[in-house]
Amino acid sequence: MKLLYIGAESGSSLQRATAFGRIGLDVLHLSPYALLPSHWAPWLNRAGGPGIDRLVANGLGRRIGGQRFDFALVDCGDVVGPAALNIIRKAAPIVVNYNADNPYLEPSPERLRWSIFHRALTHYDLVVAVRRNGIEEMMARRGASRIDTIWQSADEVVHRPLSPTLEEKSRWSSDVVFVGTWMPGRGAFMARLIEKGVPLAIHGCRWQRAPEYRLLRPFIRSDHLEGADYTRAIAGAKIGLVLLNGQNADLHTTRSAEIPAIGTAMCAPRTLHHQQLYKGGEEAVFFDGAEGCAEACRRLLADDGRRQTIADAGHRRTFANGTYNEVLARRIVDRVADIKHGGVR
Repeated sequence: MKLLYIGAESGSSLQRATAFGRIGLDVLHLSPYALLPSHWAPWLNRAGGPGIDRLVANGLGRRIGGQRFDFALVDCGDVVGPAALNIIRKAAPIVVNYNADNPYLEPSPERLRWSIFHRALTHYDLVVAVRRNGIEEMMARRGASRIDTIWQSADEVVHRPLSPTLEEKSRWSSDVVFVGTWMPGRGAFMARLIEKGVPLAIHGCRWQRAPEYRLLRPFIRSDHLEGADYTRAIAGAKIGLVLLNGQNADLHTTRSAEIPAIGTAMCAPRTLHHQQLYKGGEEAVFFDGAEGCAEACRRLLADDGRRQTIADAGHRRTFANGTYNEVLARRIVDRVADIKHGGVR
C-alpha cells in the first residue's frame, strides 16, 4: 500500500510517518513547510496566511508529479488548504487528516493559526483527533463529517527504556524532570515546586518569558529537546512530570504516553483521561495542584522500591492501552479500508 504523507519532517510527525513504514507501507513523506519562506509562521499566526495554500499546492504539485497513492495523510494541516488538497486528491483517492492539537475550539485561542485548516476541513474523507471532552461535537460544528478520536501516542522505537552510558548518566540524570515549553501558568507552578524543595530539571523553550524566570533559571538545563535527547532526559530522571495545556482543553498529552513508555515513573494531573489510562498509585501517581505534586514527588523520591514498581507497571500498561504509533497507523489503515469498501460516513 502506498501512502502520501504530508507533514513536518521532524518531531512526532516524523515518528508517525516512520511508523507507517514499519508496518509495511511504502511512504512518500513531503513537508509542506519546506515549500514556504522562512517567515511563514508569523505570516499565518498574525494574518491568516494569505497565499500560503497556493504556495503549498504549487510545491506539492511539482514534488508529486504523476505519482499515485492508495491514500494520503495530512499531519496537522495548518498550512494545507483547499488548493493543496485538490493537488493531493489527484494523487490519492482518500485523504485523511490527523491533528494532535485542538484546532476545533470556538473561538480559537491561537489567533488565526487555523484559518487555512478550517477552510479545508470539509474536504477530508476522515479526520482523526485526540480525545477531549466534547471534541466530536466541536469537530462536527467545524464541518468534519467522518470522525475518529484516539489517545495520544508514544513511539515504539524512540520512546523505550534505555541503558545509558556513564557519560549519558552524568549529562541527563535528575530527580524530577519536566520536558516541555513554557506557557502561562507553568512558571508559577514550577516556582511553587521549587519553593517546596522539589529537585527539578527543566528542559524546553520560552522559559525566559516566565515572570518567575530568575527563580527558575538555575533549574533550566536545556532548550527544546526531541528524538533521542528527549528520551534520554526522561529516562535519566526518577520521576517525569506531565503538565496540561489548558487552552487546548487537554486531559492528557503525548507525555502521558511517552513517560511510561520510556520506563520512568509518571506524576500527572488527576484527570478523567489519566485515570482511564492508569491506576493511580500503582501505574502512575496523580496530583491536584502544585502542592499535591510536590508531596507526590517527595514520597516517590523517598521510596526507591515503590517508585520503580510504579514505573514498571506503568510501562506494561502502555502496551495494554495500545498508546503507540504503530497501533495508531494500523487503526488509520483499517479506517481507510472501511471507506474504500463503502463504510458509513
